[in-house]
Amino acid sequence: MPKRLLIIGAGLEQVPAYQLAKEKGLYVVGTDINPDAPAFDFADDSLIASTRDVDETLAVVRAYASKYPIDGVMTIANDVPYTVAAVAAALELPHANKEAVRKLTNKVQMKTAFQEAGVATPDFTAVHSMGELEKVIKGFEFPLILKPSDGRGSNGVLYVEEETDLSWAFSHSMASCGNGILVLEEFIDGPQLSVEGMFIDGRYQSVAFADRNYSNLPKTKPFIVEDGGTIPSRFGDGLLEKIRTVIEAGAGSLGLNWGPVKADIVIGDNGVPQIIELAGRLSGNYLATHHIPFTYGVDLVGAIIDLSLGLKIDANILKPKYKKYLGVRYFFPAEGEIKAIEGEKELAQDPATYNLAIYVKAGDHQAAINCHAARAGTVMMRGKTYADATQKAEWAVKTIKFQIEKEN
Repeated sequence: MPKRLLIIGAGLEQVPAYQLAKEKGLYVVGTDINPDAPAFDFADDSLIASTRDVDETLAVVRAYASKYPIDGVMTIANDVPYTVAAVAAALELPHANKEAVRKLTNKVQMKTAFQEAGVATPDFTAVHSMGELEKVIKGFEFPLILKPSDGRGSNGVLYVEEETDLSWAFSHSMASCGNGILVLEEFIDGPQLSVEGMFIDGRYQSVAFADRNYSNLPKTKPFIVEDGGTIPSRFGDGLLEKIRTVIEAGAGSLGLNWGPVKADIVIGDNGVPQIIELAGRLSGNYLATHHIPFTYGVDLVGAIIDLSLGLKIDANILKPKYKKYLGVRYFFPAEGEIKAIEGEKELAQDPATYNLAIYVKAGDHQAAINCHAARAGTVMMRGKTYADATQKAEWAVKTIKFQIEKEN
């Protein structure tokens, strides 16, 4: 009998993981709250439960596992590592330390652990009330970042300047906060990188480094919405090794030494890499499923599948086989009703286009872009060099035109 792999989440960005698992000959079981979730089309069995509700998922999975054995649990592009760890622990399957993963869900606890261990991270303080925000903000210099301590997907994350209405900022950020605690954080104006990797035998193996693009910030602020980037990073091996080391130390301060770890890194004026946040999963936005295989020739998703099944992983399979360049950008249409989308055919036929995904269609309402989920799509462009890939991605964004009718 083939091994059964349970994948938590069955959204669009989980589809490649389901497909790969099937290619590996596995029996795939998926969970999602949406019965029509797209990845269910590639699952052998589908379980209906909210990926963010640990107890609900546990109950549904336990009932299933009482009849059919499950051999591994994982997720991808889904910020629910605690659900994964809790389910795997309950089934006595390979998993990351539950307490360590739980700390990843609370940015105050995460960053406190960093500071106590001497791991570089932007200065911060916890905020519980509007009065507290008005008091503690006096100890910082603008600009600042205000965000939910349990947030995901840039929801409620704000760029706070001296002229920002603090009352509005507090209310907006708190509306996306489930535990009632915000984080007021120092803003470091420096290059940011997204790093993907995993622990093998207790050592963090960094696999991919992508330079993140926030050039749209003047247009999107006070909302902070990443606009793609370029991969591999332009930075040299010396700095990248320093980044690997600080990620390993940051994860270690939490007690995390198993499984996938994604890191958001910023480089300050002193050249020292600092951890903005860590996550116990692989990234969304097609980074693990598309960017990394193309640019490095590394199957990181396949490695996570094998690790979740308890198979031995050879660290050599995570070493880059080559280096190619990919420029990535997102689409930021104006708010309103989408009347037409032009340029898709032209761009799809361009040989430099690696992937084009538009999430909306004519007749849809395009919301104001105040978080990652509101973006209208993504494009990935091949390039001969770092600069070429970046330039092609920026050209591609201009090629796709959204005809928008403003709504009353």
